[in-house]
Amino acid sequence: MSSIYDVIVIGGGLSGSQCAADLKANGVNVLLIEARNRFGGRTESIKVDDFWYDLGGQWMGGTHNILKSVCNDLNIQPISQYNEGNHILELNNKHNCYKGNVSTLNLDGNLENTIAIIDKMSEELDPAKPYDHPRAKEWDNITLSNWVNDNVKGADIIKILAWFCKVCLAAEPTEISFLWYLAFIKSAGGFDLLAGVRGGAQQDRLIGGTQQISEKLARERVGQFKLNCKVVGIHQDNAGVTVLIEGGQRLRAKYVANTIPPALAGRIDYKPALPASRDSLTQRMPMGSILKTIVIYDEPFWRRDGFSAEATSEHGPIVSCFDYSSNDGKSNAIVGFIAGQDAREWGEKSLEAGKKDVIECYGRWFGPQALSPKNYLEKDWKNDEFARGAYLAFAPPGTLTACGKALREPVGRMHFAGTETATQWIGYMEGALESGFRCSKELQERLKHDQPSIIAKL
Repeated sequence: MSSIYDVIVIGGGLSGSQCAADLKANGVNVLLIEARNRFGGRTESIKVDDFWYDLGGQWMGGTHNILKSVCNDLNIQPISQYNEGNHILELNNKHNCYKGNVSTLNLDGNLENTIAIIDKMSEELDPAKPYDHPRAKEWDNITLSNWVNDNVKGADIIKILAWFCKVCLAAEPTEISFLWYLAFIKSAGGFDLLAGVRGGAQQDRLIGGTQQISEKLARERVGQFKLNCKVVGIHQDNAGVTVLIEGGQRLRAKYVANTIPPALAGRIDYKPALPASRDSLTQRMPMGSILKTIVIYDEPFWRRDGFSAEATSEHGPIVSCFDYSSNDGKSNAIVGFIAGQDAREWGEKSLEAGKKDVIECYGRWFGPQALSPKNYLEKDWKNDEFARGAYLAFAPPGTLTACGKALREPVGRMHFAGTETATQWIGYMEGALESGFRCSKELQERLKHDQPSIIAKL
């Protein structure tokens, strides 16, 4: 069977759509396929009362330069995240009001010094190959919780570090490798950039939502695509790759870009079988657990009372929340996250029971008016058939040093992308786009040496 396409890109999220768009722009005959009935992957936007809300990835950070460039190219405009007024930290059953980053708080210990130590350790790593660090095995054999308990004094600081882990990785500090944690921080440029709004990871939202990035890339830049196209098999031979679709369809290409998260990619039938390291990786990188909520009100009453709607809590169920209002009054809302073990527990509750817990949480922080919302939206990413969690897959202890090289290492004619494979802003939209560009360049190099080739002159 002769190849019909140069490349088939599997997965129509940000990494797959960007990979396919870049290939197309460089003359490659590419097909983009997606299992869902929509593009976007772990970005998903829905319209309520003439306003687009993001149920998945939401923010464009101050140093997300690839994302900024792509949005500018697609004519997608940012809006600044509201950050005026007092933030709330609920700790030890007390409400602490503060401004700026949580790292500046005066807690029972030196939080800033602890963060500086972690940042310094992370700076030693190369996010592309953290397993090569001289202390890689030592750090990969322990969890974040192990390191914190052995090296951090002050119960409040330990709680803040646990909160940070849940907010950023949607996992518990007892679950993740300390080496993975350091690589994650290094990829973003440090703790404060991850936690911050102005200049940090939560600086801007996108007017019209984030899903439109993948939609526009796929429809306007790629052109050749198939939705409702679930891959069940990837079979390689000396001449190319056959991609088997649920229902019996077979697609043929010279190469494949696999942008599916490792845990889901492990459910595909591969011939020949995956190398042991890659197969092990797909079994050892679970998805994070996140439940995203959006509570819509008639007015942003918290602003009137001097609050930013940015709050952090050790008690939950909401571990972190932000203002989700628009400048034109179309939206007055608070977006909140339930993460890690809390997400697994609250995910078992009914929608009404979960809603009650969330608005009671906001009532505790912002007053009785929070108890009377206009609407309530919720997305439990664990129940999404083609994600099975979010924001990203994480590495438990022992994973990176055992099989971390398999994250980006091609397998025959199959290359890999996805935010988990990024070296900048792992787990973020920025990381997804970076990985898409990287995978595209790899495939272009492979195609240059193919004879004959459909690829245009590069």
